[in-house]
Amino acid sequence: MARVTIDPITRLEGHGKIEIFLNDDGSVANAYLQVPELRGFERFCEGRPVEELPRITPRICGVCPDAHHMASAKACDAVYHVDIPPAAKKLRELWYNAFYAGDHCTHFYILAGPDFVMGPTADPAERNILGVINKVGLEIGKRVIRQRKEAHEVIEMLGGKPTHPVGAIPGGLSKAITEEQRQRLLEIGRGFVEFGQFSLALFEDVVLKNEQYMDLVLSDAFTHKTYYLGLMDANNCVNFYDGQVRVVDPDGKEFANFAPPE
Repeated sequence: MARVTIDPITRLEGHGKIEIFLNDDGSVANAYLQVPELRGFERFCEGRPVEELPRITPRICGVCPDAHHMASAKACDAVYHVDIPPAAKKLRELWYNAFYAGDHCTHFYILAGPDFVMGPTADPAERNILGVINKVGLEIGKRVIRQRKEAHEVIEMLGGKPTHPVGAIPGGLSKAITEEQRQRLLEIGRGFVEFGQFSLALFEDVVLKNEQYMDLVLSDAFTHKTYYLGLMDANNCVNFYDGQVRVVDPDGKEFANFAPPE
């Protein structure tokens, strides 16, 4: 039996490898996805004061530390049975949305996007950020870089550091913002909305209007229908920081709706 190993898998957030085992006729007998990452942070946290955890858990990842930091801070809020002040909640949510915007910019344009933007027939050597810039133009490439830079600017402003932030503490945030910072946040936010609208239009043009690609994406090989889970606000709209947990079935019908503590 032949064995094909792809290690590491590139362009993903984290580590991974694929093992494929082939029969003598070349058909696939088994295929495995492995995530060979250290899962030791639970041990690092044992015996430490709970308020230290929001500074430890972000080290799990350098790409998505804000998610780990915010989850840890919210867990600390629960330990102390506190509802954080409205201003602190708004700043936390603003911070997390900035992380979300920057992280998805990275994912779309640098990690997953090259396959989408370049198309299924592109030379694999061109399926990278340089290929994307060559196709959509240098100015767009600069805008992608600026989007990520400004996302990190917001994170540093609110979280204290652009990577592995420390700003959220049990009960709220460690500092407020100045009027000058508020104005800068408004400026960056308007740019984010503009860039988001451009990205949606780009996805529409290069992916959704590409029949060959849509046939591939919607084929049985790439379609995996599951139940879906996410946080929703009082209006049943998606919220990335807080809200009710809503589960829908593969047809989009609500299956469950409950509060996180439940």
